[in-house]
Amino acid sequence: MLPTIDTLVPLSFAMGTAIAFSVSTLLVRLGVERSDPMTALLVTLSVNVVLLWTVSAALYGVVVDLSTWKYFIVAGLFAPGLGRLCNYTGIRRLGVTISYPISNTNPMIAVLVALLVLDESLSLTGFAGASAVVTGGVLVGSTSTSGAVRAGDRWAIAFPVLAAVFFGGAQVLRDVGLNGTVEPTVGAAVNSTTSLVLLGSYAVFTGRHRTLTVTWRDGWLFVVAGIVSSVGTALLYMALRAGSVVIVAPILNTSPLFALLISYRLLRNHELFSLRIVFGTLLVVIGVTTLAVV
Repeated sequence: MLPTIDTLVPLSFAMGTAIAFSVSTLLVRLGVERSDPMTALLVTLSVNVVLLWTVSAALYGVVVDLSTWKYFIVAGLFAPGLGRLCNYTGIRRLGVTISYPISNTNPMIAVLVALLVLDESLSLTGFAGASAVVTGGVLVGSTSTSGAVRAGDRWAIAFPVLAAVFFGGAQVLRDVGLNGTVEPTVGAAVNSTTSLVLLGSYAVFTGRHRTLTVTWRDGWLFVVAGIVSSVGTALLYMALRAGSVVIVAPILNTSPLFALLISYRLLRNHELFSLRIVFGTLLVVIGVTTLAVV
């Protein structure tokens, strides 16, 4: 049976989101080779904030309402700022093929928080999905303790794990916030602004801003990464509005696979590739998709 226009539209948006997020990650991967994760974070976040507020103001008009923004503000203390910083650091130390699939296990963290804090339940199918995520994450993560990774970087597996924790915890707060009257792009703008203010203040007050270095080439890579991730965020919300999670999630969660394929094509000499990484990434994608649709 051929897909109808009602399914093709959200599927197209979801595919665009998956590709955009993977491309943004790979652009950062290229830039942090000579720059550093904090610089990449501040540049991409700045671009996100400008674009998201511009879109929000153009489409909805913005009225400051801290009472409805509170969940997005609190979520911004964890992600995208800290989550992205840990993810970028993991990418620099371990590469995209190891760090990105692990950081994308964050829905598992969101499920755990929902079970423990919100008193939600998990079906047998959801448990199977969670098991696939954990197994896939362990398979990919075990590569970092093998001889293929420099001994000094083997402990760096903590960075993508922390990224998953920050992203997953923040997602629960954003989901609660979106149950109110806040438009998704406005919530994303508030969320990103909080992270930018928090980490920008840290860089200034600690003197870290004096050590930030970036070449014109790497700076443009980060700017383009920020633009692409902003487009991905917009497409994500459009996909979720145009179709159900059951239709969107299976495509959306293929982002690590796109990152793996593009890395193999363009960064084959700079990234680790093995059957363990491929199989682990597939398990993470299948497990996260299952958690999203149950």
